[in-house]
Amino acid sequence: MKKIIYFLIVLFLIPFGCKEEKKIEIIPDYDKIYLPPNQLSEMPQLTEGNDKALLDTIFKAYYKIYPSPDSMKTSPTLEYKFMINEKGLIEKIFLGKNNDEKINQLVLNTVRDWKFKPAMKNGKIVKSQYPMMISFMGNLPPINEDTYFVAVEEMPEPIGGLKSIQEKIHYPEIAKRAGIEGKVYVLAFIDENGNVTNAKIIKGIGAGCDESALDAVKQTKFKPGRQKGKPLKVQVSIPIVFKLQ
Repeated sequence: MKKIIYFLIVLFLIPFGCKEEKKIEIIPDYDKIYLPPNQLSEMPQLTEGNDKALLDTIFKAYYKIYPSPDSMKTSPTLEYKFMINEKGLIEKIFLGKNNDEKINQLVLNTVRDWKFKPAMKNGKIVKSQYPMMISFMGNLPPINEDTYFVAVEEMPEPIGGLKSIQEKIHYPEIAKRAGIEGKVYVLAFIDENGNVTNAKIIKGIGAGCDESALDAVKQTKFKPGRQKGKPLKVQVSIPIVFKLQ
């Protein structure tokens, strides 16, 4: 009888003694595996696929989902990072936390067959990131902010200087009556020809001044930014002054 009881106890304890230790997966540092643009000698180049067509498709889909200003997210931004391997294929995709799920699916279906010329670092083919930061501003087509340089040797300048922008400013009556003064900072995206492709407020003062500043910047022609004499797409912050006489 004692032998039977001992045998049963052993059978009961065996599963606990053989239980596997729970393993916790450690997420790798993808910036070390897939190098970001600032660590590359040459960025990956899209060879099969069309990012401009993707932006146009996203534009149409987004305004179908959000047909009116009331239903659309405020200054929506979609963020993607495509992880490119040494063969120029997308292995993984990072999705921004504020992305729209329907747009995500559209993007995933579109980029599935994209191919790239792989990135280079010090003459060697490496895994890399191909980022897209897509901004919607008003009812204008979205832009990929990551294609606009933040700093170049010659930054864009408004033709005629800041004075040419200030001359286009309409001081809203509601702001005047409320005694509102200050600076509105506009982030303008300037293409290789000096045109403002889009703009957004990065710091405003309200009462219609922000909209007035945006309109003035969008109507302005710029000298394009240049690097080693070559015109490039550049983003630049512009201060617009509102001061009562």
